[in-house]
Amino acid sequence: MTDRLLRAVENPHIRILGHPTGRLLLQREGYPYDFDRVAAAAVKNGVWLEINASPERLDLHGPLIRSAKAKGARFTISTDAHHPKHLAGMRYGVITARRGWLGPHDIMNTLPAAKFAAALKKKK
Repeated sequence: MTDRLLRAVENPHIRILGHPTGRLLLQREGYPYDFDRVAAAAVKNGVWLEINASPERLDLHGPLIRSAKAKGARFTISTDAHHPKHLAGMRYGVITARRGWLGPHDIMNTLPAAKFAAALKKKK
């Protein structure tokens, strides 16, 4: 899985690595892979890591966020919404980011809309 994720973050069309561990709480453990290598490669390639706010995922968790932040990673928070009522789960993503010691400056989708759109267009 490490090799697959490294190829993904090296792809010039990838901007955000979603579902970084692939875990589903109470259903499936995360993928076995070298997270530190993938996070370092994401930083090197200008790929942001998703903090998935879905209560079924909460992926990444605090210690992994702190590890990635120490490497210089940037993040986005998403709801993984499949229905409008799922948007309320964003608060779980914010709580998870705080557990990872992140502030608004670490979360790319806290930027004003125009700046976020520009950041999405330029990689690295």
